[in-house]
Amino acid sequence: MNVEYQDKNTREKMQYWRNPENNIVYETYGTPNHNTFSESQPIMDLNTKINNVRLAKEGKFDERKSVYLDSHFEGIVDQYIYDIRQGGAQKQAALHSSTNASVEIINVFGEVFGKLDRKYAGKNMAREIPVPNLVIEIDSVKKYTGMTRIGEMQLPVQKELPYSRQHFEANKYGLQFEISEESQLKNVHNVLQDSMQVAGNKVEQKASYDVIEQAKLLPSITGSNWGSFDTNTDHSTTNPLDNLLAAVSKIEGAGAGGKADRVGFTLFTNSKYVSNTNIRGVANTGPAQGYEFEPGTSPLLGMDGIGRVLDNGFGQGIAYITSVNVEPSIAYFQGPQRVGSKHNEITGSDEYFVIDYHLAALIAANTTDSPYSTGYQITSVSTPVDFS
Repeated sequence: MNVEYQDKNTREKMQYWRNPENNIVYETYGTPNHNTFSESQPIMDLNTKINNVRLAKEGKFDERKSVYLDSHFEGIVDQYIYDIRQGGAQKQAALHSSTNASVEIINVFGEVFGKLDRKYAGKNMAREIPVPNLVIEIDSVKKYTGMTRIGEMQLPVQKELPYSRQHFEANKYGLQFEISEESQLKNVHNVLQDSMQVAGNKVEQKASYDVIEQAKLLPSITGSNWGSFDTNTDHSTTNPLDNLLAAVSKIEGAGAGGKADRVGFTLFTNSKYVSNTNIRGVANTGPAQGYEFEPGTSPLLGMDGIGRVLDNGFGQGIAYITSVNVEPSIAYFQGPQRVGSKHNEITGSDEYFVIDYHLAALIAANTTDSPYSTGYQITSVSTPVDFS
């Protein structure tokens, strides 16, 4: 006897064979070799079943024993019987068919609508700092300006280490949603799980937008048009590296002590960057490298050690360059989060809420206290695309 069944967890086809010598059913991954069951798992004893039938006829129901030798297989059989009783043979066939498995039927909603969201990479322009409180006080210190040349037997001039304090308060964001009893009864997918996943995506979305809004407040440097082209020489008129290195020099050459390690722009600005002949070369015999049309963080082509952040939330025609690891330009303070629920006894609905405390703030940009900045925005690097 041979019966095939597809395991829902491993997607492997299991076979069930009865050994005629001992009347025991074995589970195997294939046909037993040379009619031996040494590598098979015994799951059911048909001798016990025959004995149970005899005891039942004699009225000795209490003496019956379980015919199953494997608890997993026993659960499969119980589910099989339950499906038939609940929905008939048609539902049973759909649930146990390898082509129309239950997991594919129930979760098809998540594949086509709602639960998934695009990547929000703008958050990677900032240094994420977890904070337990809603009030953040940052004590920063100005670095000494440098060494002083002195003559013989002279002492250096004493310098005081000046401190400054910045005050921040985390913002409070919330999302509350209700799952009605009717929606749970009407739909075959998991309404609660779908709603929770959507709510979780919105926290990342808001965080990235907040960081991008702070990047727009960075001091600006006027750049050159990366897309301009000289038709006579087949070369790009401008070099994007000159603009980026100008910002790097202002960040790393000043007294702030930052290190430029992250550049962010839109996909349109990135297309101008990677198509510039100073980046891709004039006679490119292979496929153009560096074309990315998916938001995310990856190495910046042409400048080792700097990460490229692509996000549609950035303004067109502007390149943002920040320091993340050393003297961060922008801080993303992640405060406490709270998730809760309550049940409405009248309507049978369940209500859930997500409360998130976070704040994106400039912490090392041009201010009256700090004349140096570890982040800049380079404007006019490309012409914004007119969608009208």
